[in-house]
Amino acid sequence: MVDQFQGLDPAAFRSALARFPSGVTIVTTRSASGMPHGFTASSFAALSLDPPLVLVCLDRGADCSPVFMAAERFIVNIVTPAHAELAIKFATKGENKFAYGAFEFDESGHPLLPDAAAVIRCELEHVVPGGDHVILIGRVDDARTGSGKPVTWYRGGFLHLGESAA
Repeated sequence: MVDQFQGLDPAAFRSALARFPSGVTIVTTRSASGMPHGFTASSFAALSLDPPLVLVCLDRGADCSPVFMAAERFIVNIVTPAHAELAIKFATKGENKFAYGAFEFDESGHPLLPDAAAVIRCELEHVVPGGDHVILIGRVDDARTGSGKPVTWYRGGFLHLGESAA
């Protein structure tokens, strides 16, 4: 079969993907030494209800990539509009990301956002290669919902639920 995307323009591909609104998460863990790490992800999805599994995609080039691939646990924090600036910080290399948010720590010392729309705690089940990313598959052992509405990412910016898209 001939690869019809052989001459795909990366900018056109990125632009096409930007037309798909997606939720925004801040994914956190801690290293073996106890240092908190995190990243912003819009590639997050439910994978299975039985067993309860989710997946999140992480850029292989992210500073925190080795930590997450070796982690036993991670937490997915579903972002609200109040966390938009924090999500930008967590998407930026070299930032002291945890200096900006009101994080709390669970009994295992993993950082979480107590005012997130939802907090999903996972055990790392598998790491699957996926091009320039890895897919972290987590077995959910706790899920809690907050009162805030989630925010979405659309065409390079945040879109709050109920707003009209341009």
